[in-house]
Amino acid sequence: MILFENVGFRYGRGPDILQGLNFEIPNGEFTFITGASGAGKSSLLRLLYLDDLPTAGKISLFERDVATLTRDEIAWFRRRIGVVFQDFRLLDHLTAAENVALPLRVAGAREAAYRDNVAEMLHWVGLGEQMNVRPPQLSGGEKQRVAIARAVVASPDIILADEPTGSVDPEMAERIMQLFMEMNRLGKTIVFATHDLEMVNRSKQPRIDLTAGTINNGMAA
Repeated sequence: MILFENVGFRYGRGPDILQGLNFEIPNGEFTFITGASGAGKSSLLRLLYLDDLPTAGKISLFERDVATLTRDEIAWFRRRIGVVFQDFRLLDHLTAAENVALPLRVAGAREAAYRDNVAEMLHWVGLGEQMNVRPPQLSGGEKQRVAIARAVVASPDIILADEPTGSVDPEMAERIMQLFMEMNRLGKTIVFATHDLEMVNRSKQPRIDLTAGTINNGMAA
């Protein structure tokens, strides 16, 4: 379960980016994080991925207070979390397939054991013909789909997605949404940040709505 207890966050002595966040996301739930640009969606996801620690309150992941984790424990926790970043974070010197395979390689899997899974993920996101292409030769939408395939290929317990359908056409957006829904049906916890309220309303999944770093009353899961 993901648990936020009066969580706040700011950079240094700057203004609060997040403040007073209280919510829980049960294991296996699909939850949307909504809000306008600058509302704090990406900052909330960075806290969940342990890129940053809260400056106030407490965050619990896998029944542990994240502030008590050692460096080695943080690395292990991150292997249980898949992330789709807005800036993709792909390695330009690796092919699309090699980028997707990174979580499996880090976990110590042999190439023979994961080669088919990597190919299957790239076919699912419509990039089966570009497995050997490097990121500089891919469009923004294609890079985003590589990032999505990388996030889910190792079947992590939690999948965080920061606007994963923002750079693709409606048909591909629906296909990507179905991939996340399928992962959720397999028991994965999905936290999906988006400003696409039409998609959110259509899905009928729980929603946490942010305004200026706080949760709108009545919009918490």
